[in-house]
Amino acid sequence: MCGRLRYELIPAAASFGMTCLGWLHHAVGVGWQDLGGYGLGLAATGALTYGGLKFKNKTAASLGVASTGTLVNTAVGAWLGPSVPSLVAGGVITIASYGVYVPWLIKTRHERISLQIKAAKTAPLPDGMGINVSQAGVTGDTEEETALRRALVALGVPAVDVSRIVFTDTGWYAMVTLPPGKNTSAQAVIAKRQQLLANLDLPGRLRLTEGAQANQLIVRMQNTDPLAETVPWPGVRVTSIEQPIPIGIYPDGTEIEIRLTDGHVLVAGGTNKGKSGAVNVLAANLVACDDVALAGIDMKPGALELGPWQRNMVALADDADTARQVLVWLKSEMTRRGRYLATLRGPKGERVKKWTREHGKYIVLIIDELAELLRQAPDVVSELMTLMQVSRAMGIRIVAATQSPSEQAFGGKGTDTRQQFGTRIGLPVNEPTPINMIMGTGAYGKGWRLDELDLPGKTMVSSERHPHPKEGRCYWITEHEIHLTSLHFAPDDGPDTAAAPPAPPEPDPDPEPPNPPGGGGPRGGRPALHVVPKFPDGSRIPDNRLQLWQALEKAGPEGLTKPEAVRLGICNHHTSIGPWLSQWVAKGWVEDADKRDRAVVYVLTAARHTPAPEAPASTEENPACPASL
Repeated sequence: MCGRLRYELIPAAASFGMTCLGWLHHAVGVGWQDLGGYGLGLAATGALTYGGLKFKNKTAASLGVASTGTLVNTAVGAWLGPSVPSLVAGGVITIASYGVYVPWLIKTRHERISLQIKAAKTAPLPDGMGINVSQAGVTGDTEEETALRRALVALGVPAVDVSRIVFTDTGWYAMVTLPPGKNTSAQAVIAKRQQLLANLDLPGRLRLTEGAQANQLIVRMQNTDPLAETVPWPGVRVTSIEQPIPIGIYPDGTEIEIRLTDGHVLVAGGTNKGKSGAVNVLAANLVACDDVALAGIDMKPGALELGPWQRNMVALADDADTARQVLVWLKSEMTRRGRYLATLRGPKGERVKKWTREHGKYIVLIIDELAELLRQAPDVVSELMTLMQVSRAMGIRIVAATQSPSEQAFGGKGTDTRQQFGTRIGLPVNEPTPINMIMGTGAYGKGWRLDELDLPGKTMVSSERHPHPKEGRCYWITEHEIHLTSLHFAPDDGPDTAAAPPAPPEPDPDPEPPNPPGGGGPRGGRPALHVVPKFPDGSRIPDNRLQLWQALEKAGPEGLTKPEAVRLGICNHHTSIGPWLSQWVAKGWVEDADKRDRAVVYVLTAARHTPAPEAPASTEENPACPASL
């Protein structure tokens, strides 16, 4: 009662009350056992005081001194009853209490006045301004609201208003209106999230996102995590790419669904954060779709990630050379499909501008380690950019996965492919820097906090159907499930004819455009992967030097001179092949010991000991390159 009405009387009231209790004990009778109890109590409080002073624990020392004084006062009153010594003991305890209480009271009142002045300068005073000086600051209707208000004040951003806190099964959330100003905006508070969390001193995980206005902040505190355990993959759930594909669940049990018909998909996150699991869940559903032809580029040697799906794919590349061929094939197939669509007309004679399953199979290309592909084969950026921008209308979709999101990973300046990914699956990252790179400009401040995803497989999906940040977790698919699914949906006639559907009907009125060289994939055959010509050290032979190298191979031990190269049309009098030959001689691939007609004869080093082959090796003889797509 004194604390609420006359807080300055608290020490005197407490001392007088304990003295009266001691007198009451004296009146009912005090035995030696009672005095022994007081003695044990004094020993305990004395030990607490000594320990607090020895270990410099201010809280323990203060509690020990207060408890010792209270017990001495009560014990003297119980032993002597109403007497002068008892009154003296009570007076001494009261004076000592005020010696500690008055400085604390002055400090508290100064803090409260400073708080009120600060709040008045920045915004109208909140309705919840507290009146209890023992808890200086603002108060709210609940413990959580009070903690939130005081945490913001300690942060230097007193709240103008805090909406009523809403409690959920996993925690609570509230909308906070902040004072106007750059230093008190929602983004400024989000940047100080760790400090705000320390000021709150409440259990749980704190999440901050911007509200509808710049000075509105949404505060979410998660006390329990329903996604703490891995979520087993429920199995194949779709039969067509035009159906939504479930890849995981949200805390409320609803599924995370993406639609590949909406556009290309980016899967990005840190190392060992669940990227492969998300890609395999997508692949497992796609191989079950009758209207999909699946292709893959896996930049891990041996296609370690996508290799289990090889029997279900029309093509699988595991190095830069075969990846380049796959992209060239897709580009030619895109051109062929575009010309085919141009011959079609709708029911009212309008032009058909979008590929559907009625025109043939969709093609989905899965690229694992996009950053590594562009690092090893930077020349494929133009093909990839063209596919990303144009191929959607022709029924071609790209699912690109990377664990190194950077500007170079998306093609660099001027050729940035990030804007072409309509769906982005963000997985945990170790720091905030890549978040805007993955989810888009300003995503960090809007709540796409991938750095706060604390378990592998946790994800946030951004698309037209998922415009707001919401934490979920991808399904976990095991290697055994991948193997069984791949076998179950493998084509009966083997991988060489897995995706060769019947030819399209004859269009009217124009004839169907011919298939591009090398096939063309669904509705156009399966493109062949040819052997990539290479130098003896394994590097690829550039196109402008290939004709000269093939001429040297064909010449065999007889060799080739520069005049003969001119007659063959390999070069002319204005272009020189001398630097190339000199470089090959320096590497030991070519020798120039002989002369013919006063011209130096260049012979491949191996040709002096081995006859020249009659014909190039076939595709089937190169184990590193698949025979066909």
